[in-house]
Amino acid sequence: SVGQTVAYPFDVMRRRLQVTGWEGMKGLESEQSRAYTGMVDCGVRIVREEGVAALFKGLAPNYLKVVPSIAIAFVSYEQVKALLGVEFKISD
Repeated sequence: SVGQTVAYPFDVMRRRLQVTGWEGMKGLESEQSRAYTGMVDCGVRIVREEGVAALFKGLAPNYLKVVPSIAIAFVSYEQVKALLGVEFKISD
């Protein structure tokens, strides 16, 4: 979950860029139609206009999603390992 916390601001910026890309298509000829010019501009403007906390909006629901997802992956891995008869030992 530390990795999720570190990577989450980049996910927020990615989503903002995707959404503004669609909205920006409305006035393609206008320079004002683009909300952000790139990833750095997006990050700087979010922090400047909304504060650092805006980079972590939605992090709590994301944690709720991660726990079941990791559990499912772990159980699936163990089941496939048992099905294939694979024994993996790190040390004796």
